[in-house]
Amino acid sequence: MVNLKWKGKEDNKEIHLKKFTTPPFHVLDNYLPKDFGIKSGERWQNLLFLGENQALMNSLLNTLENKISLIYIDPPFATGGDFNLKIQIGEEGKYIDDIAYKDKWEEGLDSYLSFLYQRLVKMKRLLSHKGSIYVHLDWHISHYVKVILDEIFGIENFRNEIIWAYPAASAKTRRFFIRSYDTILFYSKSDNYVFNDDPNIYMEYSNRVKNALKKDEQGIFYYRGGSHNGKKLSRKVYVVQEGIFPRDVWNDIPYIRANTSEYQGFSTQKPERLLKRIILASTNEKDLIADFFCGSGTTLAVAEKLGRHWIGCDINSHAIHISRKRILNINNSNDIMNWKKKYNKKAHPFKIISFKKEFETNLISKEFLNKTAQIVPVSLIHGSQDLSVQIHQNYNSIIIELTNYKISFLDSVSRKIRDKITSFSDWIDYWAIDYDFKNDIFNIMWNSFRTPKNRELELKSKSYLYKKPGKYKLSIKIIDIFGIETQKTYEITI
Repeated sequence: MVNLKWKGKEDNKEIHLKKFTTPPFHVLDNYLPKDFGIKSGERWQNLLFLGENQALMNSLLNTLENKISLIYIDPPFATGGDFNLKIQIGEEGKYIDDIAYKDKWEEGLDSYLSFLYQRLVKMKRLLSHKGSIYVHLDWHISHYVKVILDEIFGIENFRNEIIWAYPAASAKTRRFFIRSYDTILFYSKSDNYVFNDDPNIYMEYSNRVKNALKKDEQGIFYYRGGSHNGKKLSRKVYVVQEGIFPRDVWNDIPYIRANTSEYQGFSTQKPERLLKRIILASTNEKDLIADFFCGSGTTLAVAEKLGRHWIGCDINSHAIHISRKRILNINNSNDIMNWKKKYNKKAHPFKIISFKKEFETNLISKEFLNKTAQIVPVSLIHGSQDLSVQIHQNYNSIIIELTNYKISFLDSVSRKIRDKITSFSDWIDYWAIDYDFKNDIFNIMWNSFRTPKNRELELKSKSYLYKKPGKYKLSIKIIDIFGIETQKTYEITI
């Protein structure tokens, strides 16, 4: 078999069988809705991990080796460019752009291939024997990654090169043909893999076929033409499914535009209907799905709606925050099985985790700040923002009201951003309450947050009723437009 060689590849050979020791997880947030009536640990909770995906995979290998049914990844494409995240401010349509991630590699292609190779080896170990992996790429790098995947998974386990063709945005170039497709490489771990003939993954008939379809008391049919002995013949052919089994060119799924309901403001966001086809084809209900470059959380949202368990990971704190809000707001999103209706179901339990040191090192990018300020010290960012609240208590019921929020590094923020702030609430993107804060784990019991389509933020919580008298710790968490978390805890007596 042909193998791809690059500088640094041999240094990664030992990762195939290596055992890893990783630090314990730190739970940042825990979402355990009342409807489920369970305690954390009694059953599977979906996981959203903030941090480096290789560190997470090293840890998961200790408990989930050969357990994950499907891995979908949409990694960087080695484009050499920056990809932006639109951060909205307040309720009046104002926004700023931040860099979601930089797709630049100091040592060029060699370092990119080493980066991906290390992770793909671990992903294979995590996949179940009936599992599959879909690697979403484009023209920059897909030909190199195809050879790497052949080596890791075996060329005999290559199933498809899927072409996702979408209408190209207006392109100014006339020096080459306009690029308007991505490549998805589909491999299984073995020859005995899950693949479902599910009518919900079918592609629509072409307009020519749809126009020819007719209906009678026996069902939907079309006339198939032919001839015999020089005579034209036709006969009815009844169709069982409302569409055709998918080919390997998918031109029926549009890319995400800003005016679509699922838009999250993330420049590389993928459509839910793309993941719907992949997940329904390659998993069954309650199977475990992982996306180690989860970005805006599309894979997680679709897995949630289709009744699968999920693990998401991203190194960018803004991506984790977008995914968090997307899952919390999933009841207001489109029903993946009937796109014209709302999903109208709450999310299953999930928790946001990290290795403790990783979440403490998220710094604000200099794009937010004045040219003279390169970075904001960690001591100013973490836990030092000024949050003021009023606690309205009436016997055993509590209402929390936000009254002020100030960032400690206001002088370092550019005038361009400060001019967009008209109220203290414009700094705030999300806030949540844990009415019974214990063991340093924040349980989301009430929250309010802004989404791309709904910019309103409630500054006063709904009334919460304590059922038993006693002393409680009430904790409030704020996430501002920079992604900075501020948490304050109060002791109250009921």
